[in-house]
Formats: sequence, structure tokens, C-alpha cells
Amino acid sequence: MTLHPDVLTDLVILYHAGEASQATRSLLEAEAAANPQLASALAAPPRQATPLPAAPQDSGRVAIREISRLYRHRNLLVAVVVALLLILISALRLQKSYPWLPFATLAVWWVVAMIGLRVHNQLKKRL
Repeated sequence: MTLHPDVLTDLVILYHAGEASQATRSLLEAEAAANPQLASALAAPPRQATPLPAAPQDSGRVAIREISRLYRHRNLLVAVVVALLLILISALRLQKSYPWLPFATLAVWWVVAMIGLRVHNQLKKRL
């Protein structure tokens, strides 16, 4: 009985893996006596498959942590902008009593803007 070469290839793989039954092993050895290519395939050492690298298991958790951190930063930015607007409105109302107050407010705005720009650039590098 002759088998299709693809079937023989599949059986050789099972033979090398140690998964072939005794009947399959004896069938392959009987076929190898008549087929020199099959005999060399059975005599060759089995090929070792390289294992696939494992994917990080908590990548979803890391993504959720990063997204929540970005939302916290956004909420903090909104709170800071609202606070600075309130300070600016207060400074403009008190301008007659304290003429230097708008300039101090602009200085605070400038410092906060520089800090915000730095944080924004750091967050942009992470994404």
C-alpha cells in the first residue's frame, strides 16, 4: 500500500513527536524499507521549533493605568486653568487698589504655562 507523500510527512512529524501509535510506527518503518526518502526523514533528528515570545499578560491593565493617568492630568489642567482665570478676574477687579497685581498675575500665568508645557511634552513622549 502506498500513501500520499503529504500523509507520510504528517506521520513522520507524529513519529518524531512521539505521538504516533505503534501501528503507525510499524507502517512507517515498513514504508521506509521501500522508500529511501522516507527512511532518511525517519533517521533525521527532529527539528526543534523555537518557542514564541510570551505576550505580556497585563498589557490591558497597563493601558488602562496610562489612560486614567492621562485623564487625571487633563482634569488637573482644567482645574489649574479655572483657578488662574479666577485669579486674573480678581486681579483686574483689584487693579485700582493694587496696580502691580495684574503683572504678578501674568507672571504666575507664565510660570504655570511653562510647567504645563513641560508636562505636556513629557506626556507626548510617552504616547
